[in-house]
Amino acid sequence: MKVLAVLLMVMLLNQQVQCAPKKINTDFLNLLSSKTNLKSSYDAIQAIVTLLTDLIGANIEAQEKADFTWQRFEQAILKDINELSGIVNVNSKAAATAQTDLEAVSVKIAQTVDYLNWNEKRYKSNVNKLDNLAEQRCEGNSLFIDTLREYKNAISVLDWVRSDAQNKQSLVEKGKVGDYAEKLSKYANLFEEQALQDFVKLGEEEQAFTQMRQRGNGEQLAELTAKDIVGIVQSLIDKLRETIKGLEEQEIKSANDFADFKTNLLAEQESLKQEYDAKAKFLNSLQNDKELAQDILNKKKEIQDQSMRILALTQEQYNYKRNLYNSEKAKRHEENQLLEEALLIYKEKIATVNEYLKKRVNEYVGESLIEEHAVSKQQPVQQRKGKALRDDE
Repeated sequence: MKVLAVLLMVMLLNQQVQCAPKKINTDFLNLLSSKTNLKSSYDAIQAIVTLLTDLIGANIEAQEKADFTWQRFEQAILKDINELSGIVNVNSKAAATAQTDLEAVSVKIAQTVDYLNWNEKRYKSNVNKLDNLAEQRCEGNSLFIDTLREYKNAISVLDWVRSDAQNKQSLVEKGKVGDYAEKLSKYANLFEEQALQDFVKLGEEEQAFTQMRQRGNGEQLAELTAKDIVGIVQSLIDKLRETIKGLEEQEIKSANDFADFKTNLLAEQESLKQEYDAKAKFLNSLQNDKELAQDILNKKKEIQDQSMRILALTQEQYNYKRNLYNSEKAKRHEENQLLEEALLIYKEKIATVNEYLKKRVNEYVGESLIEEHAVSKQQPVQQRKGKALRDDE
């Protein structure tokens, strides 16, 4: 406001004397140089010069203080911004780490769920496998028993044939051999085909008979020696017994294999169950870890956002203060330019008024001295005139 008031005053003065010295407003100068206003007008003009100079100096001093204040503020706030940037960086890394931890827990949960699903399928598959193998083993055992019974029945028949042949002492009729073969034919699947054929041929080949004899009815009968029949039958019995032994050994091995497989499978089932229970607990723990990791991530992100907001506000404050500082600086610079221009104009155009006023002052002082001298001279004349009049009287 002071600057504007001074500028207005200077403009008014400038308007009054803008044509000086040739076209100077003599009324204005006379007014300034009157006896009453001469000194005060001169002092007012000098006061304007002093005021303009003081305002320029005040603006320079204010700008210096503002520069000092700004430098301290800028140094401090840039330090804060740098520290806040470091904090934001640390918080961002912490949030990223928390995100990685959460993802790692999620991956573990997915892997654990996959394992539990596999474990459950494997357990059910083993249960079905055990049931199927147990059923197959039962069927195989039943088949073995039936087969063993059949073999033993065949051996019983062979034992009878052997006993019967031995009772014939030395000779066996050809027809009897056919009866033997017929009894054994029902077990043909148990014998080797060649062995049974050899037995049947005993009654068909004439060279196999050692004697021929005539019965009462005149029928010729071929007879075999008992030892031939007994030898072949014993051979068949031995082969069947060997086969039975193989079947029994195979059955025992199958039973042992099934028992071992069942034992191993049951052990695997127990292990699967224990692992399932452990993984289920682990999954529950992972779910809790995931909730905790999510909470940590939320807090880390919240801290990160807060630090970023503080940094943004600090940066915004710095930008605002910097813009305000630059604006005030430009304003003071502009004011000083105006003040300096006004001062220059005043010095150039109002200087004439100053010189005129000095001249008028000098003239005024000279006239005052002359008047005082004239008065001093006139006073003795009057005194002489008065004395002359008194003398005439």
